[in-house]
Amino acid sequence: MKNLTLSTLIVILAFSGVNAQKFKYGHIDGQAVYKKMPEVQKADTLYAKFVKQLEDQIKSMQDEYNSKVKEYQDNEKTLSDIIKQTKVDEINALGERIKKFQISAQTEAGKKQKEIYEPIRKKFDAALKVVAKKYAYKFIIDKNTLLYFDDADDVTKLVENQLGIK
Repeated sequence: MKNLTLSTLIVILAFSGVNAQKFKYGHIDGQAVYKKMPEVQKADTLYAKFVKQLEDQIKSMQDEYNSKVKEYQDNEKTLSDIIKQTKVDEINALGERIKKFQISAQTEAGKKQKEIYEPIRKKFDAALKVVAKKYAYKFIIDKNTLLYFDDADDVTKLVENQLGIK
């Protein structure tokens, strides 16, 4: 009984200490702010153009591959064994080049995405920190991860104003 009372007292004191420190918290719709940033639309266009170039190169390589396969199939009966083997080797080599290029293209797309969007993310983070310090927020959480929030604690407009978004 004595241990239970002591444990209860410790828990009560621990929670009262937490309550004594009032933390101001807020939430933000980060995606909504991010989408309103003019830099994001420019970045989206730039990134889409880059990805389209890679896709066009892959399509061109695949068209060449399909053409070589069709040509081989159409002429297979008239080709000598040596020429058949040479054509098969060419087709296989082209298939391998396509696979390697696809992997390289994915890597390049990831690098380009980071290069394009990282400065925008940093600008967003900097504005969020300015708002947090200016209004003494200890925590600002993205509202997309919250099940419930009080609209009074929404800092979305404050961050938009900090970024110059109307």
